[in-house]
Amino acid sequence: MDDVVVVGAGPAGNNAALELAKRGFGVRVIDSRVNIGDKLCTGIIGAECARRFPLDSELVYHEARSAKLVTPEKATLHFSVATPQAKIVDRVSYVASFAHRAEAAGATYHLGQRVLEISPESSGVSIRTDQNHYRARSVIIASGFGTPLTNNVGLGKVADYVTAVQAEAAIGDEDQVEIHLGQSVAPGFFSWIVPTRPGRALVGLLTRRKAQNHLDDFLRRLESEGRIRCVTKEPSSWGIPLRPLKHTLRDRILVVGDAAGQVKPTSGGGIYYSLLSSEIAADVLAGALSAGDLSSRYLSNYQRRWKELLGHELETGYSARRMYEYLSDSQISSLARQADRNGLHQELINSPELSFDWHSQMIDKVMRHPILGGMLGLVNPFLATLAHRPNRLLDLAGTASGSSDPLVSTRG
Repeated sequence: MDDVVVVGAGPAGNNAALELAKRGFGVRVIDSRVNIGDKLCTGIIGAECARRFPLDSELVYHEARSAKLVTPEKATLHFSVATPQAKIVDRVSYVASFAHRAEAAGATYHLGQRVLEISPESSGVSIRTDQNHYRARSVIIASGFGTPLTNNVGLGKVADYVTAVQAEAAIGDEDQVEIHLGQSVAPGFFSWIVPTRPGRALVGLLTRRKAQNHLDDFLRRLESEGRIRCVTKEPSSWGIPLRPLKHTLRDRILVVGDAAGQVKPTSGGGIYYSLLSSEIAADVLAGALSAGDLSSRYLSNYQRRWKELLGHELETGYSARRMYEYLSDSQISSLARQADRNGLHQELINSPELSFDWHSQMIDKVMRHPILGGMLGLVNPFLATLAHRPNRLLDLAGTASGSSDPLVSTRG
């Protein structure tokens, strides 16, 4: 019987396996993929993530010091900072590096096996795959968004999500990240152009419906404008959770990373939060294994600690995300024009609250800003009331959809 079986060899699973193996526990990692880390992602990590979880310089395509925002009216806002806020990395190799270190520390990896069922028992957990059967004292579910295993063990599924779709394209010598807004581009969300290797870029978007159709339109537009030469890797799609699971543990079992919904709702980025949560999971589980107490009562320290770290970020980010979804193109463009005329976007860029990974302070700052409050009053009276009562942002998290949503009647 293993001490721990980790299901999923993504950032969360590999880092949890590494931390537990380093402490001398018997760890087995199972993943349905053959290539570790081979998951769709833009591969952007913040400077803080790179400092806390270092990577070899050869895995960094380049550092992001600037970005361009394109509004629905095709106006552009340029953002630049003296110190890089993010790194665009070889995501597959970065994630695999955690697995290599976990293996060196003693973890055993089984790739190309799909876990079909997890069955908690009084003395352990039974794990059945399409090829084998294992038993362990405990299990970490880190198998990504949409996994049926959280339902399988009685923890339900993520309540809200968005679809991402992305292709690789040939470009010129551009090295600046671009974000495009608008209902015709990515309704309620945004699209991106993220340069990676020389002459290549990832082109993708987030939206709730018809993601592939919107990406096809976006790619055709970019080709007609001469922005991209051709698509070099066909589009693929995946789901991104916008809300965390209500419960991320039970006796002998923890859920971590995308499977737990520990993802930034504002941008869909999940690498850093997965790594942070997996550290907490490994620490709590190590204590539980050593104490011989794998009850949900003992393991509840995991949920308490990750919520203390990430809970406010996830709630505030989700509330801001929902507000943005109900802005029309004209409202978005109006806000961008006013921000540009008043120098507001540069003021925000130069703010000490600016962070690639922590968005709640910046959201609060935006909502409290005297100029932005007036701007919101012009485009949407309901949002203007929130500008003067930023704590009401959290209340919006409970009104995710439907006619009861107070934002619906003010969308025009």
